[in-house]
Amino acid sequence: MTRLPFCPRALASLALAVAVTVAPKVRAGAMDPSPERFQTPTDPAADAANFGALAGEFGYAIAPGILHAAHTQGQRSFELRFQASIATINSSQGYWKSGTEGPRDEARNQASIQNKDPDPVLQVYGLEARKPLPFGFETGVFFGWIGQTRLAVPGLSVRWVPKEGFRDDLLGILPDIAFGAAFRTITGSTKMNVYTTALDVEVSKRIILGSALEFTPYLAMQRLIVAARSGALDLTPDKDANQLCGFTGYDESRNKTCANGSVSDFGQSRTYDTTMTHRTRAIGGVQLKRDHFVIAGEVAFDLTDPGGENANLSAGRQSTFALSAGATF
Repeated sequence: MTRLPFCPRALASLALAVAVTVAPKVRAGAMDPSPERFQTPTDPAADAANFGALAGEFGYAIAPGILHAAHTQGQRSFELRFQASIATINSSQGYWKSGTEGPRDEARNQASIQNKDPDPVLQVYGLEARKPLPFGFETGVFFGWIGQTRLAVPGLSVRWVPKEGFRDDLLGILPDIAFGAAFRTITGSTKMNVYTTALDVEVSKRIILGSALEFTPYLAMQRLIVAARSGALDLTPDKDANQLCGFTGYDESRNKTCANGSVSDFGQSRTYDTTMTHRTRAIGGVQLKRDHFVIAGEVAFDLTDPGGENANLSAGRQSTFALSAGATF
């Protein structure tokens, strides 16, 4: 059998082409967060709980997976992978219907009032580059986007493999173990900022099939910490405050002056306090590697009901299915 020559530049170009091709199709904006629609003047606590629940599920969806065996590929290597994940959300809950934009009425050129049928999942696509370092350390950089939104997802990661380098002696018989920490955030929205930190421990065992195929099953436990805050939210986005008041400029004290004296709409804004949610999930997957090429697939799910640990999460558990494919240079 003739082997095709390995070309890192060609693989990198292919990965970039896939990203450019897929991105415009998934960035329609229907699932963009719109927490300014949480308007319950008589119960602001309910609005805050809805904001925390929406942000918490967004944070879960962008949480970094493992998608990697516990061992590294050696200090001289460099790895590039394309990743795709699908995270379930509790789309039947009111905070998804009120808190996301929904499809735009192109015929009338108007935004929807409510997202009547939010997607049941959030899709995250992206590219990740990993570089092993001395003493069993490895760093990674991620950049992706969330499907059906205008949101980008940058991230960083680091992990440590204390058993790195032990392959043939007694320690080589034992499974590999790795400790990891990763951070991802959402950019592209002034309405909601989400920051997800993941701390995990992973165990894997490399099995050689035939002469070249590496089969590596792995298990991991991961602790997620999701922090979120809002920007200044306009509670009456359909009204122009300057137009309503007949804005004419500023006085000597830099206060707005209005021709008709009505400044009531300038006070129609809200900012939610920072929320924090904590979750613990289990992850199981498998990695296949042959020569320079590598693929991995995994499933992650909440170990416990998130509502038991977080008062702002009244809905059920979530799960994530993820795949990655790439090469080691």
